[in-house]
Amino acid sequence: MTLWIPPNADLGELAGPSPDPRMKNFIGGFDAQGQVLPMTYMRMRAAAEKWVITKATPEGPATLLKSSRDMFCLGYYSYELVACSNSWSLFAVEAALKLRFNASKGTSFNQLIKAAHDQALISDYLADILDTGRQLRNRFVHEGKQPVWTLGMAGKVIGASFRIVADLYPEDEDVSESVVAG
Repeated sequence: MTLWIPPNADLGELAGPSPDPRMKNFIGGFDAQGQVLPMTYMRMRAAAEKWVITKATPEGPATLLKSSRDMFCLGYYSYELVACSNSWSLFAVEAALKLRFNASKGTSFNQLIKAAHDQALISDYLADILDTGRQLRNRFVHEGKQPVWTLGMAGKVIGASFRIVADLYPEDEDVSESVVAG
């Protein structure tokens, strides 16, 4: 049973956040008759749950990925969190690659992407997505400017990040044999 709450009801301290007004510009899919469904937090959560974190993923990258997923969904309430979720997903890939290559602290993300590509751990396509995401993330972090991401852009980068980390640390395979496909 769910309790219906009248619109604009004052629930005091129990009131949840209101959706970001920009969310009305996004659709949450289509119903059986092909009619547009509004975006909701639960629809964003359902989409984000498809991004897999393997049991073999080290704790650091796994925590970053989980935080990325949570921020993406909470973007329903604060749209800026969608861009933040991208950065966190890329931080997770960087951390996973550093662990995978046992890289020194000074190894750049760009160097890690190139090494993963050169060793055929990631395809040309995923290397390009990662490099583009890295550049956008760097603008966000180093220039202090909040980028604007559509949900589609964010989903592509975050999904690729989850996929790359999952392939670097697969459930049942020897890590040395995993190769990320395009």
